[in-house]
Amino acid sequence: MLKYVMITDEDLDSGKIKKARAQVTALNNLGVKSELVIITNVLEKGEGLDNIKLLYVEKCEKENILSKLKRAKKIRNTIREILKSLNSDDIFYYRGFLLWYYPITFFKPSKKYRIISEHQSIELKQRLRKGSPLPAFIDLLFGNITIGQSDGIIGVTDEITAFWTTRLFYRKIPRTTIPNGFDVHSVEVRNLPPLNPHDIHILFVGNISRWHGLDRMIRGMADYQGPVHIHFHIIGDGAELENLKKLKSSVAPAATIHFHGFLRGCHLDSMFDTCHIAVGSLGMHRKGLSQTSELKAREYCARGIPYIIACGDTDFPDDFPYILRLAADESPIKMEDIISFTHKIYKTPNHPFIMNKYAEKNLDWTAKVKKLKGFIEKNL
Repeated sequence: MLKYVMITDEDLDSGKIKKARAQVTALNNLGVKSELVIITNVLEKGEGLDNIKLLYVEKCEKENILSKLKRAKKIRNTIREILKSLNSDDIFYYRGFLLWYYPITFFKPSKKYRIISEHQSIELKQRLRKGSPLPAFIDLLFGNITIGQSDGIIGVTDEITAFWTTRLFYRKIPRTTIPNGFDVHSVEVRNLPPLNPHDIHILFVGNISRWHGLDRMIRGMADYQGPVHIHFHIIGDGAELENLKKLKSSVAPAATIHFHGFLRGCHLDSMFDTCHIAVGSLGMHRKGLSQTSELKAREYCARGIPYIIACGDTDFPDDFPYILRLAADESPIKMEDIISFTHKIYKTPNHPFIMNKYAEKNLDWTAKVKKLKGFIEKNL
């Protein structure tokens, strides 16, 4: 049994949980018995959800350090109980936790179960850039010991895998890079909207954060003085949303920027059928990263909408014609580059189907999990 354990208070429709659910489903389909265990404070009904168990740990009554430590203790006890239930045939698969969530039993040298850690980022760099020196210092002191308990390490980019490899100072641990995937068959290929050369619609979908770099788009729209009318549709909520609204009001009051909030189902499908191109992450350098494996890019490809990005992605070759790669810096995005890119890709009107076929072959969870299964069979 593979137990995929997450600590998150996001709802079951969040991208992070959708990813884990897709991984577990694909693993079971390939004959690797797996279960997703979510430790959360969100009271949702988990009945009827195959291979998912929700373990409720109530949220803090007060937002102070004492309350947070009390909740951390409860989460730590919950993880300990999960570990105690495992035997020699089981695998504890997890995304990195905060240090105070790890129970002592996690570090037992005589443990019977195997551990695989999955890494989506370089947390040490993130904490330093966010101005969190204490968590970064703790990570620097104890992160090597924690990662050293793993029997296998998965990074979603080569850059992340290489970073964690450098922290293995006392024994070699099998590791590999498996970029994020997407359930390609969960979405329809978009209907290609007609292109008016003087009217372009641009889409962003995601949980809006600073590293998405959407402020670069807004500043670029403020600078643009050309004849093309550009519409920017931002779908989603997140910590950066209010900052973007204020920036729009201050530097680009005349720009056509629509904040749609969270959309799903036919409403989201309609936006993909309306927009000509999309926006990926334009600020990964703010996290100290030069590569990404973002879920939104995989959905863009599956739906068949070309997009712009300001970092590398190991799932796509540098010459992939439906991605415009831009500079990873703080400069405003030049709307002239976006306009030229849009006109160019529309010379291939069947590009939505070409992109979808690429996604089906290279990005679907079936392909990703086959690699994970092979890694497990070879090394664990």
